[in-house]
Amino acid sequence: MLILAVLSLVLSGGLFWLWRVLQIVHTARHAPAQPPTFMHAWIVFGKQLQNDLPDADFQQRLQRILRLTKEVPVPQSIFLLGGKTGSNNVTEAQAAEDYLLISDPNLQPYLLLEEASRNTLENLKQARDYLPERTLPVALISNRYHLHRCMVMAKGLGLNPLPVAAEAHWQATASNLLKIALEGFFVHWYHTGAFISKLLNNQRMLNKIH
Repeated sequence: MLILAVLSLVLSGGLFWLWRVLQIVHTARHAPAQPPTFMHAWIVFGKQLQNDLPDADFQQRLQRILRLTKEVPVPQSIFLLGGKTGSNNVTEAQAAEDYLLISDPNLQPYLLLEEASRNTLENLKQARDYLPERTLPVALISNRYHLHRCMVMAKGLGLNPLPVAAEAHWQATASNLLKIALEGFFVHWYHTGAFISKLLNNQRMLNKIH
């Protein structure tokens, strides 16, 4: 699927990638920093740790949680997603819980840790298994550059997601633009896999993305 994704980008002269990038930028610019209505759950995406600790982007996601608990009603569940990645000794979910509880120990009853997944799609598939009803609205909390991919995959899994940005506002920094360029490829790769799986009606492949 990776080869097909690269090949389709080459044959399109990069237009497929550009279209995905424009979609990602639109989501990044317009995603709200808090959910407009009550959410059944907040889903917080993990990110690879640096020496067992959340990096700057991951900390922004967790700081958004701490702000939201003071601004809007807290849902029944706050899902902290992410297993062990790289050479780290703790899971992303555990590091997130530790970070949050240092600032607000009262959050403990709301936190649910998912510690098996290693990427965004696995994050969402694991979170879906915790939800009693997929049609209930859930907030996806991540950095602005990452939210479009989260939304696309969540909808593909049959969830009813709303994006919530970790950052208060979008900033077109060199770092963010580079991340969006990479996200454009990841989103295209996902869409390529979904298209080919449906075209071939390959259940094994479909099970990976649904």
